[in-house]
Amino acid sequence: MARRPRMPFPRPLPGLIQECLHGLGLAERLREAEIWRVWPDVVGATVAARAQPLRIINGTLTVAVSSAPWIQELRFMTGMMKEKLNNRLGGEVVREIVLKAGKVQKAVVDEEPEMPPPKPLTVAQLALIEEQSSAIADPEARQVFAELMKASLAHSTRS
Repeated sequence: MARRPRMPFPRPLPGLIQECLHGLGLAERLREAEIWRVWPDVVGATVAARAQPLRIINGTLTVAVSSAPWIQELRFMTGMMKEKLNNRLGGEVVREIVLKAGKVQKAVVDEEPEMPPPKPLTVAQLALIEEQSSAIADPEARQVFAELMKASLAHSTRS
């Protein structure tokens, strides 16, 4: 009976995954998919707001552009964009860039700006709120008005 070759030491999982992807021909597709992630960094926020990659087939990247004037402007920049994309992706992934008129999705804002914590109200501000709200006859409306004034003064930028 033939002896089975001895198993090598355990290999790191990232290396095994990379080897499997390469064997299946998916490594190149993953590099192509990376274009959508790096696009805003490579072309800048202004261009990324008006032009977005649609697809890449056999090294030809098709980019949707929001208007004809932007297509004209970007036509002069395709060589530079191709070079920067390929440098970022670590090889010649993009061989040609084709610009076409199309709808460009608005960028999704990751997070809203954090509001500063409310400032404590001074005695003078509290007195002003009391004076202004006392003229309102309805107690519920007076309460809402007073809360709105407190919130407004607590978040105002003036000192």
